[in-house]
Amino acid sequence: MLDYITASLPRVQALIERQQDALSQAAERMVEAVAADRLIYAFGTGHSHMIPMELFGRAGGLANAAAILDDTILNGAGATRSSRMERLPGLADILWDEFGVSAGDVMLIVSNSGLNASVVEMAQRARRESVYCIAITSLQQSQANTARHASGAKLYQVADLVIDNGAPDGDALLHYGDLGTGAFSSLSGIAIAQTLVAETVRRCVERGIEVPLYQSQNTDRRTGNDALFARYKPRIRHL
Repeated sequence: MLDYITASLPRVQALIERQQDALSQAAERMVEAVAADRLIYAFGTGHSHMIPMELFGRAGGLANAAAILDDTILNGAGATRSSRMERLPGLADILWDEFGVSAGDVMLIVSNSGLNASVVEMAQRARRESVYCIAITSLQQSQANTARHASGAKLYQVADLVIDNGAPDGDALLHYGDLGTGAFSSLSGIAIAQTLVAETVRRCVERGIEVPLYQSQNTDRRTGNDALFARYKPRIRHL
């Protein structure tokens, strides 16, 4: 019953410790975005979109975080359809233009494999537009498999900063006979995302930088969420 927990939790702690330098650099970029009132965009396809969702509109989350959500890339609109769409050249440019990403913003791209056209082209566009790009990806899986983009590039090769999510090739921690199960990338991705948010908040507080931070609305305590919604709704789609 505890196989997955026993296998995954020590691995999460180990990867956070191993990725401290990359996490620190990413958090610093996020602090700069908060201080300059820039947006922190997050993009992922398939199950990787859960990490952008974890950053977006969340209790204890940064109000300047903007998830790039679109039916073309979300499993909810069709799992096999989204799998085909994430491989489609040109999709990243369409989404980029629709969501209004601009120079000085930060782009967080989540893809376990980092092989498909949409995430590679999103990172390439970020570089062209002077948007700092942070990738959360599995280096083991990405390096073990063939790039699917015409350029031959993989996400980790075109991002400004790479955070390795520690997932094995195939994303399965457990094996029973010939079957692999117990996907790791979602758990580690959320741990990485929450680590980045917490570290960003800590550094902002230490430096006296005002943090636009949502609080839980499902308590009797008063929050400043309404003011944050009013502030960011004109700038963030889906808010």
